[in-house]
Amino acid sequence: MTKALHLLQQAREDLLAFQTDSALVKMQEFEVLVHSGAMPRDRVAETAELLRDILSLASAACDGAAAAQRQLAEIAALSRHLNTYDRQGRRIGNPISSPHDRRF
Repeated sequence: MTKALHLLQQAREDLLAFQTDSALVKMQEFEVLVHSGAMPRDRVAETAELLRDILSLASAACDGAAAAQRQLAEIAALSRHLNTYDRQGRRIGNPISSPHDRRF
């Protein structure tokens, strides 16, 4: 197995293990190998398949992070409208601040 393919397989495994920093380093090393011409032409199909897998994993991770951000924003927005009360029935203010601090 060539070094380039080994780097791609490691990057894929790192993405599956949620080690994105390590995966990025390996992808950058792969990019250097490709630019230097060290990538064997007879392994292009195998390389393309691994790159598609990595792209799919990265896309899914991006979609998941975006969904989590939307959910957190929705929770924060909805919680601003909640009123809470103490044991005596007095209203307690909501401690959550707005997402946009206005500093001038």
